[in-house]
Amino acid sequence: MTDTLNTRDDMPMTAQAFVPGHITGVFRIFDEKKNPLECGSIGAGFSVEIGTLTTVSAIEQESLEITTIYNDENIDANVTKAVVRRLVEKYERKFKVIVTHKSSLPSGVGFGASGAGALGTALALGHLLDPTLSKSAAAEHAHCAEIENRTGLGDVIAQTIGGIEIRTHPGGPGIGKVVNIPDETQKVVLAGATGLKTRDVLTNPDNRAKINSIGDALVSRIIHDPSLETFISCSREFTGYIGLSTKRIDAALKDLDNSGLDQSSMVMLGDSVFCFCNDNQSQIAINILTKYWTTSQIQVTSISKEGGRLVSW
Repeated sequence: MTDTLNTRDDMPMTAQAFVPGHITGVFRIFDEKKNPLECGSIGAGFSVEIGTLTTVSAIEQESLEITTIYNDENIDANVTKAVVRRLVEKYERKFKVIVTHKSSLPSGVGFGASGAGALGTALALGHLLDPTLSKSAAAEHAHCAEIENRTGLGDVIAQTIGGIEIRTHPGGPGIGKVVNIPDETQKVVLAGATGLKTRDVLTNPDNRAKINSIGDALVSRIIHDPSLETFISCSREFTGYIGLSTKRIDAALKDLDNSGLDQSSMVMLGDSVFCFCNDNQSQIAINILTKYWTTSQIQVTSISKEGGRLVSW
């Protein structure tokens, strides 16, 4: 176990965290509060075993310097940088911070890449700054960064918990409430492409009105009947009502249904779909989805029973 920044100032200290990806099937927006911790969503979704490994290296210096790397490419990661700024301001110290994300999650397709990077950064840097900092307290910073950048509403709190979840009350960790749905699924096949930007959807008045007009009732239905079947049926109804699905999403879901793979729906928010199936059905799902997405855009994974966690420190 390495030292923390509280005990060594002559060399960089490093910590790593892994955070699963997350897919939302249905949601309702709550982002009118001034306090970002009170903003978020209610909804239902699930965490997956593919995810992001975040390594944070930090050394104290006279001014704050942040470098962010995503899959070997230097990027201007606003959400990750927002998490770093929030944490160093809380502890009133300055650092050179290098955040390196190694991820199986493509950006901008609805698989929770932004939330995974934010939460991983919060867990790893939070531990370096304060080894007593709880997961929930660290996750608050990730949630707030997502809300302020309009890159997500409920991913972080779900990714903190893992499993198939219902977000029953809006808000970040410590305020929002989450319960799990029993899970007996074997595989999840994902197909995803860019095209829907979360920020654009969340700021469009027409989209917001449609989402919120049906979201309450559907989430309430899942709360009262917390099963995978109810989650799927409500996700499908939500997809049809809000009208954000592309032609290939509609065609792919129809093909999956015709092949008996009807535990599938659109990913919120992306030009993407998910399909629950058993081991024997996964190749059938892949064959269908390769008609609409490239092989590199399709992944086979499983439900992650665990949420984000430190893996090295």
